[in-house]
Amino acid sequence: MVSTVTTEEPAVREQGPAGAALALHASLPEQIVLTASEQHLLTEWLRRLYA
Repeated sequence: MVSTVTTEEPAVREQGPAGAALALHASLPEQIVLTASEQHLLTEWLRRLYA
């Protein structure tokens, strides 16, 4: 997830916390380190940030 917002090519298209939340949310399906419960919780928090 850190690579989503720290790579050379920007994954964050919109400025501010909402843009970062959208970028992180988009990368969640690729994460295999998080359990299903962790992904669900993180998804809920990220949706609240960009809603």
